[in-house]
Amino acid sequence: MRLVQILFEGAQILDITGPVEVFSQANWILSEKGTVPDQVYDIITVSEKKGPVTMSSGLQLVADYCFDDYPQANSDQPVHTLLICGGAGVYEACRNRALIRFVRQEGKKAQRVISICTGVFILAEAGFLSEKMVTTHWSANRELSEKYPQIRLDSDKIFVNDGNIFSSAGVTAGIDLALYLVEKDCGRQVALNIAKNLVMFMKRQGGQSQFSTSLARQYATGGKLDALLDWIRVNHQKNLCVRVLAEYAGMSERNLSRTFNREIKMTPGKYIERTRVEIAAQLLENDKLGLKQIAAESGFGSEEKMRRAFKRQLSVLPKEYRNRFGW
Repeated sequence: MRLVQILFEGAQILDITGPVEVFSQANWILSEKGTVPDQVYDIITVSEKKGPVTMSSGLQLVADYCFDDYPQANSDQPVHTLLICGGAGVYEACRNRALIRFVRQEGKKAQRVISICTGVFILAEAGFLSEKMVTTHWSANRELSEKYPQIRLDSDKIFVNDGNIFSSAGVTAGIDLALYLVEKDCGRQVALNIAKNLVMFMKRQGGQSQFSTSLARQYATGGKLDALLDWIRVNHQKNLCVRVLAEYAGMSERNLSRTFNREIKMTPGKYIERTRVEIAAQLLENDKLGLKQIAAESGFGSEEKMRRAFKRQLSVLPKEYRNRFGW
């Protein structure tokens, strides 16, 4: 399968090397099994000019072809997957007519087109995303929605698939997406072996949230809200209504809600639900407790409340989650 990776000045190097390493690991595993060449990934890099391309980190990657030369030299080998990275240079790349023309030309032929992180801006500029559901790095959500209102944005997912368009959230989510694609192409065992080789978990799925409460917790500016978030984690089994939270924080209910939305980017109720889902998920992964006991331990009180919360947050039921991720 021919994979074409676009390079441009100022790209985020991990957007490129992360997914490419996953695909190259698949090549190595399949070659060990004596797999024929057309079942492995043929990875090609293309840029405006052939040769070194400087990434945002200052390191350089080398382009195998320039945009003008690639189609003529590879007319007998169609693109299976077109990979578009993001990074600080993505906005300049969107203004590069040669790059956009190449993406539009080869993307129309490709079986699948993939954006990593803010690479979604390039796909939007090339006209691939009208009415498509996509995701991107959380910091670019507002800008993407404002600049391309015709796009349907799912700001919470690690990666999204709509037709032959695949998009991933920030940086390392591209590795999650690559593992998912290898599983589709080569089977689950190959993907699991890659995850082991790279010393990473093959647990994050596209349906899971970009944000854990631990990540959201980092956005608290300190003071009363900072202490409140610690208190919520410890007291997750209690009745944590807004009144109770406000009393503990010494704030009015209205001020508490405003502060949560400003600093944590979600309501107090959603934060509490996510905290409880994370605790329940850990119990489902690591313990043999029954669902009723886990619902009580995690603060939901009933299996039905826990089921509804899992469906909202993870798009999967607790029993299915345990079957997928438990011991």
